[in-house]
Amino acid sequence: MSFPFSLPRTDAGDLPLVTDVDQAAFETQVVERSHAVPVVVDFWAAWCGPCRTLGPMLEQAVQDRGGRVVLAKVDVDANQGLAQAFRVQGIPQVLGFRDGRVVASFTGAQPAAEIERFLDQLVPSEADVLVKTARALPPDQAEATLRQALEIEPGHREAAIGLAELLVERDPGTARELVAPHRPDPAAEAVLTRVDLADDHGDLAALQAAVERGDADGSTLVSLGRALAARGEYEAAIDRLLAAVELGGDDRETAREQLVALFGVLGDTDERVKAARPRLARALY
Repeated sequence: MSFPFSLPRTDAGDLPLVTDVDQAAFETQVVERSHAVPVVVDFWAAWCGPCRTLGPMLEQAVQDRGGRVVLAKVDVDANQGLAQAFRVQGIPQVLGFRDGRVVASFTGAQPAAEIERFLDQLVPSEADVLVKTARALPPDQAEATLRQALEIEPGHREAAIGLAELLVERDPGTARELVAPHRPDPAAEAVLTRVDLADDHGDLAALQAAVERGDADGSTLVSLGRALAARGEYEAAIDRLLAAVELGGDDRETAREQLVALFGVLGDTDERVKAARPRLARALY
């Protein structure tokens, strides 16, 4: 998918670009809203001289960006709980939220050039917008969109890792190259684990046929588990690798190692990992 690119105005909804926000509205008007548009939070007080200097400059800079960023003003005297929650020790303190979390901050009045620089790092780049678009697309269109993002910004982390995830089975070498600059990022390490699982696993159809015939040995089960994991079919992969451990023999330790690697990809909180660990323990002990 290819199209002439220009940064769109972010849909900021019907709310104004500059709003006063209290503790009750903070979750919806700042945290939730930041998933659609970056939100700058200005912690201020009426008695604070630097706040009176910075506030109008922030408001004007936000207005000038025409909806691509919004400003939430929090009176610390009226919202001491929020100030404590975000460890506000000096004001004005400014936080930049994007995708539900704080990604940038500064304390004290700043010159106009620094305010512009701060806002620049919050507003999604062309590559950022393409990556977000790719998440909702079918794999072939997502691949083309992520490649376009990397043409615009070659070092873009999410574009590189996202494209690598799509290429793990079809082009593992390129997938490895894409994520190498981003190690030891956990997402990059997960891709590398999938690449390792994909290497030399054999013909998937033949491996599945052997299992269906009931004549699969431990080596076949390990190879099939690796192949399924490379395709992202994690539940089936875990089942095959567990079966190899339960079968015993020379391939038992290899199967266990592959399971541990796969657990690392999915994380300890994944329900499939939680279900598999007791079965693995029973098979080993």
